[in-house]
Amino acid sequence: MIENDYFTITANCERREECIYNNEREIPVVVTIKNISSKGFYIPLKFIEKTGPGVELVDHRTKKSMPLRPNIANWDLKKEMTYIPVNGSVSFKWAILDAEISSFIVDGSVDVVAVFSVLTNVYDSERTDVGEFISSTRLIITGKDLDEDKH
Repeated sequence: MIENDYFTITANCERREECIYNNEREIPVVVTIKNISSKGFYIPLKFIEKTGPGVELVDHRTKKSMPLRPNIANWDLKKEMTYIPVNGSVSFKWAILDAEISSFIVDGSVDVVAVFSVLTNVYDSERTDVGEFISSTRLIITGKDLDEDKH
């Protein structure tokens, strides 16, 4: 894999860099892919949206970690390209389910880092594959006074 000079990603909850978990069914996350190169390029965004980002949950206290399973996506979605212009970005919604976070509840609280990553091929303006690149980011998920018996 080549150094990623094409894009960075960010993840946030309702425009905040930290998510508060309150036993809801899912934690809505927005993942943004930002073009940091000097040229516009294409990515298979529909495929990325369907499979989702790579996500690993890591407990701040115990360092226990758990990778979350990606979704299965139709391979043909890789042909549907989305153009990201210079300084442009695209975003998609993702959710972390309560079943995925609940195993990290200890003594009624949760303190987890969700490490998001997007691994994708990048295509130039002529739609020529220039290689596979990855970018990662971290999102903190905390919660207090959680009912462990609810799950």
